[in-house]
Amino acid sequence: VINGIEYFGVSVGEFGGSGVDGEVFLVNSTHLQILGFRVGKPNLPPIPFAFMSASNEKSTPKIYQYHSSPNGEWLENLVSLGSEQHKTHTRLIVKMTGSAAQWKQFAVVDNSGNIIASVNLNKKPPQPFCCFESEPDMGLFGEYGIISDPIEVIDSRTLRIPRFSYKASQTPDGYFFAGAGTDIDQKTGKKAMIVGRDSTLNACPMLKDITDQTMTVRLDRSQTIYDIEWISVFCYKYSHDFGHLDMGLVENEEQVPPYIPDVRTSEPPRISQRC
Repeated sequence: VINGIEYFGVSVGEFGGSGVDGEVFLVNSTHLQILGFRVGKPNLPPIPFAFMSASNEKSTPKIYQYHSSPNGEWLENLVSLGSEQHKTHTRLIVKMTGSAAQWKQFAVVDNSGNIIASVNLNKKPPQPFCCFESEPDMGLFGEYGIISDPIEVIDSRTLRIPRFSYKASQTPDGYFFAGAGTDIDQKTGKKAMIVGRDSTLNACPMLKDITDQTMTVRLDRSQTIYDIEWISVFCYKYSHDFGHLDMGLVENEEQVPPYIPDVRTSEPPRISQRC
């Protein structure tokens, strides 16, 4: 199975010099993320960041620390970097006031508001992709009444499958299943979870009939939309493809928002879910 290289969005540059490190990415029209942020200067404000407009307006953003655990990924709201400023933050998520179109620069500032380092926000934010079709106005199509409207890519790991139907009660099991290669079998793909129903650790089979439902599906943590070549409704018990849709994007041609997890106050609980 292909495991993907993690995707962070559209790079707008690196903080260079002045004792500040970090690469900045546009996530979407309202968020940035910083990889490897580190600043060696003392006497910084609790949140040492500012957005600057062309008319020199300033705005202090909200910031979040990205965490990853065996039970799932999550964001922690930070009110201050505090004494952590000298530590390397693997990944920070930054929420703007308003949208990226309002701001010219993203800066690291000191207590006096002076700019220590900055990057220009002169690139187009990633946008959802619409849509993958098997033929006009149709997405998935296959056995047991499988049919849907065209499939939209919400972010690098999340797909929206509108008006999905499937006579699941007539099959041993059925999963959304995504992978790459000419063969669709247990070795070439991974189960995808249905958002709002499955847990991060456990995708359950579809066993009841589904008619004209919008399904939101999240790829395995090891995959992004840039790694897969198809999505299937797949019988795992007998390794059989009931129907699939060819898909795939090239990162430098069509950039979608990277997946960003939800804000939580603590690590997601370990859910021992039985299907």
